[in-house]
Amino acid sequence: MLSSMTLKHGIRICIGALLIYGTYFVTAQKLRAELENDIRSWQTLNINTFENEQWRVTAGAQSRLYDEGKFLGTWLIFPTVQYKAHPNLDLGATYLLEDTRSEAGDDYTRLHIFWLHANSHWQLTEKLKFSMRHLAGLREIESKDDYWISRHRFNIDYKLKDFGHLVGLGASTEVFVRYDTDEVFENRFIPIKASFKLTDRSQLSLFIMMQSKRGVGCSNWENAYILGQSFNYKF
Repeated sequence: MLSSMTLKHGIRICIGALLIYGTYFVTAQKLRAELENDIRSWQTLNINTFENEQWRVTAGAQSRLYDEGKFLGTWLIFPTVQYKAHPNLDLGATYLLEDTRSEAGDDYTRLHIFWLHANSHWQLTEKLKFSMRHLAGLREIESKDDYWISRHRFNIDYKLKDFGHLVGLGASTEVFVRYDTDEVFENRFIPIKASFKLTDRSQLSLFIMMQSKRGVGCSNWENAYILGQSFNYKF
């Protein structure tokens, strides 16, 4: 059986390898983005305003910088209510208001989405957690027809101890489906996420994401590479 010291040393090696991989990923994709793709930055704020044994109410906001951070391409807000239906299942509803544009100087297009979601999660070991999030929503876009979409995310998290402010690592993938065309039109793959505990009530997560999207009826996918920051605060 491995000793505690050996295990900690192994985890440090894994973290180092992940950070090296993340640095390589960002550097390589930045060189590629100068030719055909884009490096973007997402900043997210989540505030847990109320929580008891059954209910949780949160308020969220996000900004997205496009063209290697040169202009604000999207901003959105998304209040959410969740009900803890089971120790392994949360049910919820979200209203999302989003303004987006593809190029600096263009007018924003407004988007409304009403989400219903089911979040299931299992503690596989003391430190390892697997979770899924399934959302269904009606997307309403200015001057365009409404349509239904769904999102399906699969996530794994590993809790760390004795690493200072670094308290966890994770990875996830999420697919988007639109039902007017029966197509998968987007995927968000996060190969690495690192979570840091700042205080008893606040946490910061940093992640790298590859976002792949395609238009209606298109077979070619376009990619963007995201450097993300998410700050969570609990009252």
